[in-house]
Amino acid sequence: MKKIIILFFALILFSQCIQAKSVKSEVLHIINDSGIKKDSIAVSIRNAKDGKTVYSLNDSIMMNPASVQKVLTMTAAEQTLGQGYKFSTELYSEGENNYLIKLSGDPYLRYSELKALTKSVKLGAENVFIDDNILDKKYWGEGWQWDDDMNTLMPKFGAYNLDKNLIKLQILPSEKGKFATIVNPSKYPFVFMNNIKNSDKTSVDITREPSISDNTLILNGTVSRQTTVYIPSENIKRYFEIQLTRALGENKIYLKNPFVVKTKSKNDKLENKIEHELSYAMSDILKNSNNMAAETVFKLAGGKFINGVGTDTSGIDMFNDFCAKQNLDSSTIRITDGSGVSKNNLLTAGFVSEFLYKNKNSHAMQYLPCPGEGTLAQRLLPIKNNLRAKTGTLSNISSIAGFITSKSGHEYTFCILQNDVKLSPSDKKMLEDYILREIYLKL
Repeated sequence: MKKIIILFFALILFSQCIQAKSVKSEVLHIINDSGIKKDSIAVSIRNAKDGKTVYSLNDSIMMNPASVQKVLTMTAAEQTLGQGYKFSTELYSEGENNYLIKLSGDPYLRYSELKALTKSVKLGAENVFIDDNILDKKYWGEGWQWDDDMNTLMPKFGAYNLDKNLIKLQILPSEKGKFATIVNPSKYPFVFMNNIKNSDKTSVDITREPSISDNTLILNGTVSRQTTVYIPSENIKRYFEIQLTRALGENKIYLKNPFVVKTKSKNDKLENKIEHELSYAMSDILKNSNNMAAETVFKLAGGKFINGVGTDTSGIDMFNDFCAKQNLDSSTIRITDGSGVSKNNLLTAGFVSEFLYKNKNSHAMQYLPCPGEGTLAQRLLPIKNNLRAKTGTLSNISSIAGFITSKSGHEYTFCILQNDVKLSPSDKKMLEDYILREIYLKL
């Protein structure tokens, strides 16, 4: 009987070896056919049950991970903040005529909610103070690209987050031969150099002209219909204060004094608050890759970790401590922000696949999208019930990492990183999809 059992397990091991060799052969064949340089791609596949490496290629080479990094930073951040954490923007009264707004850095706070919050301010109010101490005043991450300041996916962020830190402009066609009309509902002070004309098609290009002023916009192109565009706020504190003045005014509150930063006192009385749940942010970050929300959550978790002001440094310390507790050596990688936007971030495919293995039961992993959702909306649909993964995309960079269950029913963690200037973004995604298909079919 013992001989039969030993033979049975030997056959299983032999079968697994054959499968691993088959996958290795197919993956190398796919990579060779793609035209990518072999040192520009890293792959790591681990058995999700025991963490053993099934296949690897360049898995210890440091590469930029793009938004795949969010899986790591957000898992640590949720663990630190707690699943029930809420962003809470709060209004306090200080005596009869003074109020204070304590900011939370809520990445989902909207003007309509700010207006609702200020309805609790009574007529005759003299001062509204602002407590912005929850986050530092560094509004962009280390290594973010200065020439991307008009990218709506990478707005500045901080304690004063409001309306996604994007300013809405409406462009309306006017009479034939005249320039289009620009409407700015926010009242944020822009200077427009308007070169947009009427046409039978709509194509608008907007650039910032800092040589004149940070708020000077040059608008070129044509419009055939009313068009809405969004501009990243150059000064999020100023935008918040303008909208707060507007909200108070709509509630018939007109202050005599400007807003002053002040720390909340323990004697202040809570009058109203606006809350959003961390769970919503986690879903948005891991499914839709929301950079502003990821950066905010990362810093907030860092602030809680040190019991102080949230900074990128405290976020990094929080992350390193989280890894140390799991015997993950974070000295082999480099994390500089929470979102993966920075070109200074460096991970290895082996580290990512091991992190996923050790955190496979983490609550955060439930937010990873399946094919048909978020950034996987149009990818890998034939295996939508067998895959959960986070994607990443930056200039010359593509990545994907997560969990895959093969056709035979075995689960694996995986990471694919590509730092290549030759392949187009679509070809990089196709290469990832082909590799994942082979994992699904052959393992």
